[in-house]
Amino acid sequence: MRNLRKPELSPLEKYIKKRSTKTVFPYSITNIDVEIKKYLFVLGLLLFSPSIYSQVSTFHVKGKVNPEYNDNLVTLSTFIGDSIRSIDSTYVVDGQFSFEGPEYLYEQSLISMQYAPDSTFAIKFFLEKGPIEVELNRKPSIHSPFMTTYRQYRDSCKNIPKTFSIEGQTEDFYKAGWERFFAFKYQFKKRYIHNGIGRTLFLADAHYRDDPYFYKLYELLPDSEKERNDIKEAYQFRKDRDAQNSLVNKPFIDFTLKNVADEEKRISDYVGKSQLLFLDFWASWCGPCIAQEPRIKELYEKYKSDGFEVLGISLDTDKERWLNAIKNKGITWPELYVGDQERVKELRKLYCIVGIPLGILIDKSGKIVSVITAQWQHLKWVLEEYYKK
Repeated sequence: MRNLRKPELSPLEKYIKKRSTKTVFPYSITNIDVEIKKYLFVLGLLLFSPSIYSQVSTFHVKGKVNPEYNDNLVTLSTFIGDSIRSIDSTYVVDGQFSFEGPEYLYEQSLISMQYAPDSTFAIKFFLEKGPIEVELNRKPSIHSPFMTTYRQYRDSCKNIPKTFSIEGQTEDFYKAGWERFFAFKYQFKKRYIHNGIGRTLFLADAHYRDDPYFYKLYELLPDSEKERNDIKEAYQFRKDRDAQNSLVNKPFIDFTLKNVADEEKRISDYVGKSQLLFLDFWASWCGPCIAQEPRIKELYEKYKSDGFEVLGISLDTDKERWLNAIKNKGITWPELYVGDQERVKELRKLYCIVGIPLGILIDKSGKIVSVITAQWQHLKWVLEEYYKK
């Protein structure tokens, strides 16, 4: 493979650079006991397989494509951050192509083949040592030692939501499921944390605010990795999420917003009028926010007679879109919106909002008693516990 400095990019190479944004492995949450054992069994086989973990750190890519694309150019690009590190190329012969070279795990690499003026087959993967099989078509696929391990890991994680996201389960049951899930994922990520594979997995899970292993994995990252912008952003995102917890037991923060009549209203106009006030932070463009509104409405109807009220606070800046969303929701509690992008930033900072839906539960004295981050189920559990007293 040849190193390039400030290369003059061809149309295909420009496409490659456009496609070189960071990607993460698709994560879906999974089952535990039996699934973990199945994963560990396969992992053990791979770990002790001499053919996979030999001392030779060379990758061998063997690719297949429909023979109708014979003589088409196939390109293998490696990257450092968003910059092209190197480009190698070959031609399709008898529906096959191949590459080989030193293992490169710092970033995902890209194999691509332009088969029409505006159409390209492309897939990202890590250039791990050993055999790598690539099939280029409309749904490209990779087969390699790591991908075998990763697929087993991913498949072992497929059913976890079904085991603890069942209505009627207790909060303790839910938490126990997540704790075991995070421990399972930690063991996998820890194994790869010193290369781009581990970093990619680390970044993929940075949004899990309750992951107890985030900082432990962060400390295992090489110092040079901690200077990467994506790592810095993930770290700051997690710190901002953690800051939400610091709001509990503190007085609510007042803020001026507007109602449907464009009248200015303050949060303090609603605090103290009920035993509990739920600040429901949402927006018309937030799918999860809209999806959970019927559940919030059910809880509102159930606990309204006990002194539970809701105040909707939208981060919308488009009033018409906000009004249409309110109409479609069909809710009965007061709704306010920010209406200005700079004010949205100010509100986000005050309440440490890094994502919505988000809920802030305030008692009659004005104290924040809970920060609701796990959507409506979290609120359900908090209300059940609160009204037991």
